[in-house]
Amino acid sequence: MALFPPRSLSRRAARNIVLLVAGITATIGLIFWSVGAWPVIGFLGVDVILLSLAFYFSFRSARQEERIELRAENLRVTRISVRGDRQQFDFQPYWLRVVLQRGEDDQCSLFLQTHGKNLEIAGFLGADEKTDLAAKLERVLRQTRCNPADFPI
Repeated sequence: MALFPPRSLSRRAARNIVLLVAGITATIGLIFWSVGAWPVIGFLGVDVILLSLAFYFSFRSARQEERIELRAENLRVTRISVRGDRQQFDFQPYWLRVVLQRGEDDQCSLFLQTHGKNLEIAGFLGADEKTDLAAKLERVLRQTRCNPADFPI
């Protein structure tokens, strides 16, 4: 199972928004230039640059990923960072607990716990998605404990 940060805007749509804002800003800049207030044009371009940077960093953060692989003898969580760095965490499924901690304002954290160690997973998902993932992981872990020969997933 692979987990990715949710994105509701495509790269093409983001580019179109930046171009639209740049066009509006250029039109406003021409109006200011025509009345002799040409220094305003430089300040008008700052909003386009900041919007472009915001989209860049948003799409950059979308490159992170978490993979959860369950086998009869091992549950492996592989994290791939924005830079492509990989971290792997292995757990013995028989002792593994899935813990969903609810906080204030409908926020929650999802942890895998075993032998006094915690690993937070799916930090980029929303509360509803974490709840669904926790239920799915608990169900699959329960099945693995009862019928270990039926796996890998």
